[in-house]
Amino acid sequence: MTDSREENSLLVRARAKALDIDLSPDCLPGVLNNTALLTDFTRLLQQHHFVDTCEPAGEYEP
Repeated sequence: MTDSREENSLLVRARAKALDIDLSPDCLPGVLNNTALLTDFTRLLQQHHFVDTCEPAGEYEP
């Protein structure tokens, strides 16, 4: 594991413990992969310039 992956592993396990979530060791790789994917999406969105000239979306009516 790289240092950042090991750090992320420690953070995920600490957060799970703080939230009283039983995080199986078998699930940890998937959680870490998903965290990395979401981090990439976040970076992508942060790099995009969103203009504030669009009309707001209509309200949802079921």
